[in-house]
Amino acid sequence: MIRNYYTEAYSSAVSPSVSDTLLIDGRTKSETPQGAWKQYNIYIGDSPASLPVTTTTDNNAVNASTNVSLKSPNPLIKAGMIVKGTGLPDAGLAIASVTDASNYVLASADTIAADATLTYTYAASSKIKVHTVNNEAITFHNPVKGTILPVSVVQVYATGTEGGVENLVALS
Repeated sequence: MIRNYYTEAYSSAVSPSVSDTLLIDGRTKSETPQGAWKQYNIYIGDSPASLPVTTTTDNNAVNASTNVSLKSPNPLIKAGMIVKGTGLPDAGLAIASVTDASNYVLASADTIAADATLTYTYAASSKIKVHTVNNEAITFHNPVKGTILPVSVVQVYATGTEGGVENLVALS
């Protein structure tokens, strides 16, 4: 008999609440007794392998605007990234939102020459902070996309989870 341990081990999957006060299932941590915490394994859906994440050289000219458009789509560009390049401030500008793979909105207006070399990165390297069923807060640095954290988790913190770690799945 062949057994599939992976599918037998996890019976359900949910998108976790990422919060400094809520458990993964949405209950308030301070109001829920530790013995009633439901534990999960966390699957890392997205996490950049290295920084910077991507570079483009195909933008349309931007003249004192927040709207940036690319001639070719780049799905690696995400809200919360920092874009740096010729003519931009040394610290770069934050990407406030992404309309689609070819268009995004900067947090503040600027002027960018057409076909400028633009580099996209996060302000910090990727990390995820979780609270375990053993009542410990643990931070995992540079978690690998497509892996499952090696601890039983009850909470994923919003503060301390950054750098492109997203699309998490809580498996139970």
